[in-house]
Amino acid sequence: LEDFESAKRFYDAAILSAQEHKFVHEEALACELAGHFMLESGEGRAALPYFLLAQKKYHEWGAYAKEKSLEKYIKEQFGSETTTETNIGLSIPAEPDLRKRRAS
Repeated sequence: LEDFESAKRFYDAAILSAQEHKFVHEEALACELAGHFMLESGEGRAALPYFLLAQKKYHEWGAYAKEKSLEKYIKEQFGSETTTETNIGLSIPAEPDLRKRRAS
């Protein structure tokens, strides 16, 4: 459990750092990897927001094929009714509150 919490904090720190430095590509990758980590750790519900944020960031980066690939993966893992369409054609949650986690 301690290793899980430490790893989770490191993923969140990587995402926050990418956000702060406006490295959209690094943020997309970090979010996707955090999603896989959560999913493989049995935290599927916590994984979904990371995958959806990764999808959004892949779109912002212009990695449209990766965005579509991740969209397909999300539907396979979580079902087709897990998201809500937005005006940019993506399904995104509220971004994880990484600043709050970083402070703790």
